[in-house]
Amino acid sequence: MKSLQDLRIELDQIQTNCNKMLEATPAASWSQKNQIEFDKEVARGDAIKAELQTIQKGMQNLIEPTSNHAGGDVKVLRNSKDIRAHYSAMNNGAQYGAMNSGRPGDEIRIDDFVRGVAGMKSNAAVQAALSSGTDTAGGFLLPSVVMPGILEALVPASSLLSAGAGIVPLDGGAKSFTTAAIDTIPNAQWRLESGAVAMSDATFRAVVAQPKSLAFIFKVSRELLADASNMAEALNIAIAQAFAKELDRVGLRGSGIAPEPLGIVNTPGIQKVANGTNGTALNGYANLLAATQAILQADASQPAAAIMSPRSLVRLAGLTDNLGHPIEKPSMLESWNMIATSQVPNNLTVGTATDCSEIYVGDFSKVLFMMREQVSIQPAKELFAGTGEVGFICHVRADIAVMYPKALAVVTGVR
Repeated sequence: MKSLQDLRIELDQIQTNCNKMLEATPAASWSQKNQIEFDKEVARGDAIKAELQTIQKGMQNLIEPTSNHAGGDVKVLRNSKDIRAHYSAMNNGAQYGAMNSGRPGDEIRIDDFVRGVAGMKSNAAVQAALSSGTDTAGGFLLPSVVMPGILEALVPASSLLSAGAGIVPLDGGAKSFTTAAIDTIPNAQWRLESGAVAMSDATFRAVVAQPKSLAFIFKVSRELLADASNMAEALNIAIAQAFAKELDRVGLRGSGIAPEPLGIVNTPGIQKVANGTNGTALNGYANLLAATQAILQADASQPAAAIMSPRSLVRLAGLTDNLGHPIEKPSMLESWNMIATSQVPNNLTVGTATDCSEIYVGDFSKVLFMMREQVSIQPAKELFAGTGEVGFICHVRADIAVMYPKALAVVTGVR
């Protein structure tokens, strides 16, 4: 059985053959025989692509987390459709009674809920939610009908979620959740009749997620909270972006020292691509290609995205040749999602250089945010009382899980 690397090499050779055919024979001289040979190569290439997709899909199914401590299935939410479907299923129940009845005035929006937390006028559904949805710290759990708005705003605000990472909502009472990840894919080998099966063990490991508390304080004037017509949208964006920035930072660069989760760059087993003793200026796409090669040589899936600092992304976009013409992105990178985030610094020290950055490359579907089901909002009524404002403390509990480190690479020393 051919490995992923062998199949990719064969596919590259087919593409080379097709290009040579087209270059060697002008269109006016192209014969039926030429077309038959060309079609055979294309068909062989399509077959290899299908085989690659099948293998990669199997690998995805193998390493996707499937259970928690209670033995239940774990859902991965990757986009607005997933988020809406998950919370729609939850809201079919009677978690907050009247809020799901559909009666006029029973709907809950986040601005209604925040007004209720602040002790301002609110509807019956909000009061029902406030009376039943409290946490141990004295905060109020956001109702499930409100959560989709925040999570949908979180996805475009987070570089990791935009690159394909997922959210796993954890609704159990356990303090930690264990998921199965894999470091090494086993190799299948041919055997003679009655022959021994060659040993090729997969290396599995337990990824233990222990959601940690992430919080911030925000304030808003009573008048604005009561009167602004777009307050629901503003609250969704503000809460989502505040959490997204720090989740991005810790997801990429988290130290793993309590209370901070472990990020990609410090996860054992990821691919590392260095840029010399003192770093190197970003003058082309060689870094991204080197990271891709490292990932593919480890038989991991094809990278789909790159996350970098705004400086690096703008520099790549502004590359020109000797004549001042823009340098085109290599065809291998054409479909990539190039994403900038301010959470990748430009002041890292490499050797004697103090202006270095990093680029994260890979299949980010292997990165998961393990999050408790609901965000909590706690009033801080006296904190800003002197200015007529209302303060709120917003909490979420989350951890990071990297399910297949070999599918990710970090380029360091980028100047």
